[in-house]
Amino acid sequence: MRVRPEIPAALFILAGAFTLIACGDINKSWESDGGGYIKYQIDDSESYTIELGQDDVELTNYHRHYFHFKTRYEESKRNDAMEAMVYKPKLGDNAIVDGYSWISLEGSPKGAILTDQSTMHFDQMDDSTWTADIDFYIQDCRSGICSDTLPRIHITGRFRYWIGKDDD
Repeated sequence: MRVRPEIPAALFILAGAFTLIACGDINKSWESDGGGYIKYQIDDSESYTIELGQDDVELTNYHRHYFHFKTRYEESKRNDAMEAMVYKPKLGDNAIVDGYSWISLEGSPKGAILTDQSTMHFDQMDDSTWTADIDFYIQDCRSGICSDTLPRIHITGRFRYWIGKDDD
């Protein structure tokens, strides 16, 4: 029995193409596409994490003078979501912008982040990574109604975002 030389070559080409297709997403990660996470605790509870996609964060640049992030409910196992904005972010403590900053816990109404008591402390802001500690106080809206008479909820945690090559 004689093996035709073009068959092993075709198999080699086919195997190489399959390998390229299978490994096509190997470089898809936060470091190359942009993204990150917020890891947080509610009133010293266990730790929770919400993933951040490339479109969830807007960084300050030559035409934008603010930092803004917004998470999606579907990225949270608890159905939590949050949005916060900092005007002219700098290293160190930054005030939160009123009216653009809120947190929803377990699908509850959006509780305003109390901007007079809350900060975002950036310790890295460069071309590849932005990191910060969050220290937010919010209204308690877990009963379905936001109430100023209930104790404020304290949310602490860590924000980490890798800048994608396509971020502007």
